[in-house]
Amino acid sequence: MLPIFFTVPKLHLGSFALGPIPIHSYGVMLIIGFLAGMWLVRRRAHLYGFLPDKVIDMGFWALIAGVLGARIAFILQDLPDYLKNPRELFSPQFNGLTSFGGEILAVIAIVLWARRNKYSIVSILDLAAPGYLLGYAIGRVGCFLNGCCYGGVCSPSLPWATKFHDAVGYHHPAQLYDSLMNLAALGVLLWLGRKKLLPGRMAATMLMLHGFARFVYEFWRAGTDDEVRRGLASSTYWGTLPITQGHAMALALIAIGVVWYFLAGRKAEIPAHPETPEMKAA
Repeated sequence: MLPIFFTVPKLHLGSFALGPIPIHSYGVMLIIGFLAGMWLVRRRAHLYGFLPDKVIDMGFWALIAGVLGARIAFILQDLPDYLKNPRELFSPQFNGLTSFGGEILAVIAIVLWARRNKYSIVSILDLAAPGYLLGYAIGRVGCFLNGCCYGGVCSPSLPWATKFHDAVGYHHPAQLYDSLMNLAALGVLLWLGRKKLLPGRMAATMLMLHGFARFVYEFWRAGTDDEVRRGLASSTYWGTLPITQGHAMALALIAIGVVWYFLAGRKAEIPAHPETPEMKAA
């Protein structure tokens, strides 16, 4: 694994010293994922009647909200431990994030941005959907390099069996499985994008496909509390239920996507300013 890409050497600026500063692979891949996702969003902006440069502003606020939401969700999951160690609440490292929290707050930020700028919320979410999947898939590679979110124990004879730095034995690189499933989902969305979909159905389909991928991924991660403590798995089942919290959230995404898909397009959405070309959805 490669948790740290490289370390910036210590710099001496007169009597002031800075560093050494480790550059974490997870943070680097998050940035690359964001840039790749925004590249795709910008490239497809004209399909929904938006100016390419304008959506960059939307992406900036979604990024800030996403990282903040992911951090808050992670803290809430382990709140008792953080209350015992309050200094960890403000850790600047990218090793305490939960994707579902980031997704929720990022969507809220996009909706607020669209309302403030009087843009079609549905069109913005449809536009952002493929870009999110691309960014997510790249971010999962960061999880792999960081050695977190790994899968259960597997046979060393498996060609892609991986030994993670803080885990016992060889494990499934579940992060890469998740990444590949979301890339496949991205391919489906781009194919559907060639068709005349009703407004909202692109985003709804993304929720269903992404939720399904996360649901499957959780089976590779899940183990008992004892297995997690022994480094044999990285996610526990939810109490006595045969599912994890990740399973539950994934099912919620799928359910929302299904309902949204069938409700989408029943009522035509009227842009706030139809005379403005960038606000019209194709």
